[in-house]
Amino acid sequence: MQYQNESEQINRKKILLRREIYDKGYDCQVFQDYMDQLNLNGGQDINIWTYQELQETITLFQTKNQLQMETINLDDEPCKQSDFDNHMQFETQEQQFSQNKQNKLQLDVQQQQQIVSNQIHQEILAKPNIDNDRFYQKIHLCQIQDKKMILIVQEINICITKFEKNQGSLLSASYYTYLVNTEPTGWNVQRSYNEFLWLREVLNKVYPGQYIPPLPKKAILKNEQELSLLKRMKFLEKFLQTLLQYELIRHDKWFYAFLSIKDDKDFKHIQKLSVLLSRVTKIEQIISLDGQIQLQINDNLGTYNHESALLINSIDLSYKTLQKDSKQLLLDFDQLSNTIYNMGQTCTDLYQFTNKFNQSIPQGKQPKLDILYISMNNMLVQWGNNLTAQIKIVQEELCSFFKFNHHSITSLKEFIKQKDQSQQEYEKYKSKLELKKNKLFALQDYNRWEVSSIQIKALQESNLTQNREVSLAIMLPQETTLQEDLKNIFAFYNYSQFSQIDRYFENTVTDCSEHFIRFCSLQKEIIAEQKLVWDKSILNFNNLHYPQQILLKNT
Repeated sequence: MQYQNESEQINRKKILLRREIYDKGYDCQVFQDYMDQLNLNGGQDINIWTYQELQETITLFQTKNQLQMETINLDDEPCKQSDFDNHMQFETQEQQFSQNKQNKLQLDVQQQQQIVSNQIHQEILAKPNIDNDRFYQKIHLCQIQDKKMILIVQEINICITKFEKNQGSLLSASYYTYLVNTEPTGWNVQRSYNEFLWLREVLNKVYPGQYIPPLPKKAILKNEQELSLLKRMKFLEKFLQTLLQYELIRHDKWFYAFLSIKDDKDFKHIQKLSVLLSRVTKIEQIISLDGQIQLQINDNLGTYNHESALLINSIDLSYKTLQKDSKQLLLDFDQLSNTIYNMGQTCTDLYQFTNKFNQSIPQGKQPKLDILYISMNNMLVQWGNNLTAQIKIVQEELCSFFKFNHHSITSLKEFIKQKDQSQQEYEKYKSKLELKKNKLFALQDYNRWEVSSIQIKALQESNLTQNREVSLAIMLPQETTLQEDLKNIFAFYNYSQFSQIDRYFENTVTDCSEHFIRFCSLQKEIIAEQKLVWDKSILNFNNLHYPQQILLKNT
């Protein structure tokens, strides 16, 4: 972050002028004329003034202007004596009054300077210690989210119902789009994978300190297989559903446009507008629901963030293992089902052998052998079918699920890096500035402190130039302000890491509970179907063992 560039300096000067001249009710034109008197090269051009010079000029103008305001009532008295008959007597009185006024003005200037000096002295003593990083907490004003009222409804649901292949042109290859359906609004839009990427990039720019869920990696789909497209479709759907859980994102205008704008030309126009977006880097530019953000640094929060980062790393390793084991389970079920199907095929061969035998002999036929092998085949095929159904469940409910969660953890770790970087930048700048200030304090060269002469005089009169704590707090005000800005940014990300990880853990409990309720229900259905297979098989084998009416199922 480069704070001391030209545009930043101009903005700081404008803020100073607005706060000290306009907001305090001074005549702006009078102040401009006063600046022209002090600088014949065009005093109204703030580019030719340093920030320190501007501060000193404003202080002198305020002192002088206040005294002039006090003398206005005094000037009214000689004006009322305009009807004096003796013109010479009037001039004499006017000269005497003018001399008295000058004497009073000189005395008032001294008094005013002493008042200013006392005020500066009090401000110095009252100035908080910005280096207190053991406990720092404040509420900072920021931008308020412009809510999209239609998305306030809690029962919003987003799903991707299908994918379609779109033919490319001479300059572009074919690509797939996904039909995004939002209910109960009734929105149906076609979005490509690149447009999903666009949405995530925009949200990351606009909402620093807000965890944005992951997207599947950009890769060439393997032979455009339907399974790969289905897996990607589910991943994209989970991305949108996760965004919908965040109230701040739910009301975002770019998210709203992504879901609602159906016309392709209109949506391309929205994407072009987003090119003008710059990444938010200032606290004041951050958007929140109520126009306020929490800044916080303390030991407890530091411990939480450190330990939670370690926990996140451990969870990431475990999710990798679960994802790997899910893939292995998929292969195991596939191999097991193939093995059982092969066994069923062997039973079919047995049936063909016995059937051929029975057809080739006139007597001594063994029809029960035919029925036995058919029953064995039916049992194994139905068992294999249920195991094939397990393959789909494992793919969707375990492999895809743990893959998304692994990517979520990866995105969360990248989010944590923002806090680490802001902390490193703040601490590095703070250490450098402390070293610089200590050297300046040792030299006692007040001209390099970048402090106005009035402030230096107040320090000297109060014998505070030898007070290290006070001197370090008052010197180099611009760089000190930058340090405070860096501290606020670090405090913002520090609290954001806590709030986002805490919310992530809560959402993990909710999402995983709902997910595995569905998973267990599917397993329960599979087991119920398999139980019917075993029950029917037992009945068939009982009928063979104990001659009764034989129930057969066509294969």
